Amino acid sequence: MGKEVKTNAMRILDRNKIPYEIINYECDEFIDGLHTAEKTGAPVEQSFKTLVMSGKAAAGGNRQYYVFVVPIAEEVDLKAAAKCVGEKSLEMLHVKDLTPLTGYVRGGCSPLGMKKQFPTVVHESAASFDKIYISGGRVGTSITVNPDALLKVTRGQYADIILIIVLFLFLTCHLCTFASGKIHDLLKFSAFYRCNTVIDMFSIL
Repeated sequence: MGKEVKTNAMRILDRNKIPYEIINYECDEFIDGLHTAEKTGAPVEQSFKTLVMSGKAAAGGNRQYYVFVVPIAEEVDLKAAAKCVGEKSLEMLHVKDLTPLTGYVRGGCSPLGMKKQFPTVVHESAASFDKIYISGGRVGTSITVNPDALLKVTRGQYADIILIIVLFLFLTCHLCTFASGKIHDLLKFSAFYRCNTVIDMFSIL
């Protein structure tokens, strides 16, 4: 078996004397984080994906870029993320711009070792684990690292930046009545919604 070819992410950890574990898996093209965890056997709640976003363009046309590290089964709350980094709004970096900006490809983007160190935010749930699983800097490679060590190297911060999954379970029924010339209809249904707070989903007219 040949010597492991180090990625920039691994070199950064080596340089800072931070221990990590390399996990290689068979993959020839992009697969999402959930499928990666399935292949490697990594706990889903400890597996994190790396997302790169940009703020609003400044007067000169320049944009500030940000790195968000969130659980693989979750989505970023754009409003919370923007507030965290002091932007009015954020938008996801287009796939075609990922490699020129970071040096990494889709499916192999690590928060460590990008061409430039961008402001980094890690979801606060990572702090509850001794180690988390992140991309190793190439497709087919994950690494485990202590989240506090990751924050130290990236000069990042913990924050609550994900949407909350709320389950609304309702029975379906129709109620029609006539009163004061108005029809009162109540339709209830079951669905999953992603939102920041539990809100009243229905009003009776």
